Amino acid sequence: MASFKGYFFQASILLGMMLFVAPSLARVNVKVTKGVNDICSKTQNPSFCLGVLNQIPGASTADLPGLAKITIDLASSNATKTLQLIKSLVPKATNGKLKERYGTCSEHYDNAIGDLNDAQQYLKTGDPMGANLSASASMDEAGDCDDELKGLPADPSVLKGNQDLNNICSIILVIANLIPR
Repeated sequence: MASFKGYFFQASILLGMMLFVAPSLARVNVKVTKGVNDICSKTQNPSFCLGVLNQIPGASTADLPGLAKITIDLASSNATKTLQLIKSLVPKATNGKLKERYGTCSEHYDNAIGDLNDAQQYLKTGDPMGANLSASASMDEAGDCDDELKGLPADPSVLKGNQDLNNICSIILVIANLIPR
């Protein structure tokens, strides 16, 4: 009977610890999940945002500056791939106006990549507003490229790249606005 009391006492302590620790862990997980949902609900394309943030390793456990860095890296990668695509299409374009517009889009994407590099630097120095403004400028560059290609037989992959960069930058804007100053 004494060993049963000892076992019961140890089990009670263990259960008490689980009840104390488990709710605080649950709150952390709820906050992370709720945070991603809150972030995405404020973007231009919430379903795109959820798809992106749920696929990025480490996004659900990152703090806001870390999540901003991850998302800026993703935007930079997207912009670089789109720029490479545009540069490959310039020599292949048979439509003179389209060829010219691809050249202009190439310049917009060079600027967008520079803006995203600036955003990373602002983030590193603790200036989320600067990161926000730079991401917004990158977003504008993608929009300008989109405008350049309106009414022309542009490659759909370029148009998708423009939209993706716009959507990713929208995520960056929301995250940067949430980082305490």
